[in-house]
Amino acid sequence: MSWARNITWAAAFAMLAGCTLPQEQADPARDPVSPARVQQEKLFDLSPQQAPRPAKMMLDVPIISQKPELHNGCEVTSLAMLLRHAGQNVDKRVLAEQVPKDPEPLVKEQGDIKEWGDPNIGFVGDMTGVRKGFAVYNKPLEKLLRRYMGERTVNLTGASYQALLDQVAAGRPVVIWATGDFQLPTEWESWYKDGKKVVAPFDEHAVLLVGYDETYAYVNDPLTGAKQQKVAHKALESSWTALGKQAISYQ
Repeated sequence: MSWARNITWAAAFAMLAGCTLPQEQADPARDPVSPARVQQEKLFDLSPQQAPRPAKMMLDVPIISQKPELHNGCEVTSLAMLLRHAGQNVDKRVLAEQVPKDPEPLVKEQGDIKEWGDPNIGFVGDMTGVRKGFAVYNKPLEKLLRRYMGERTVNLTGASYQALLDQVAAGRPVVIWATGDFQLPTEWESWYKDGKKVVAPFDEHAVLLVGYDETYAYVNDPLTGAKQQKVAHKALESSWTALGKQAISYQ
């Protein structure tokens, strides 16, 4: 999901679906999820020469909605879908309990976030939506996936977009981080965790990549409940790149 740049932080935060991050000037050399970094990335050009794989693939993965229990639970719900496809029928609420957490309390000053948790450590805030919640990134989710899949767990973060399609072609879906509307993120925020600056977009989202053809990728979206939703390749890739090319799956 995306918000206009002129809305207040409070309004944007109230609209969070538990799938988003924080806009201040970021150093692209230090922060892989920065607006400047987005402009530096070269998008993958889907062509027969670069993609020696089946022309199309679609995995029939049952859709699971993060609602109503997990207002901010797009990551663990996407993981629940992946695990079900892998033969592990684990409830999303169990995963929500098991995923690593960063318990750092939210500290605000005049409506702005000053201190909070780090999604690279664990889920930040409250996943249910009763209190403010945000997101969790690939490393903590990889740890949770490893609990069920062991050495079969694969972290594809930093890989090429082509590698994601290869994974789907091999019959294995991929949890990916993007934005709710699959456009470049617009709602950047920043805060500090133990003196370290956290920069993130609040329109962050996680979905399960389940298919592709020449023109589109297809995702199961836990927020909208859409199964095999089509997204143009370049739109999905640019959104995924902006979120740091985060992706996890299994082998």
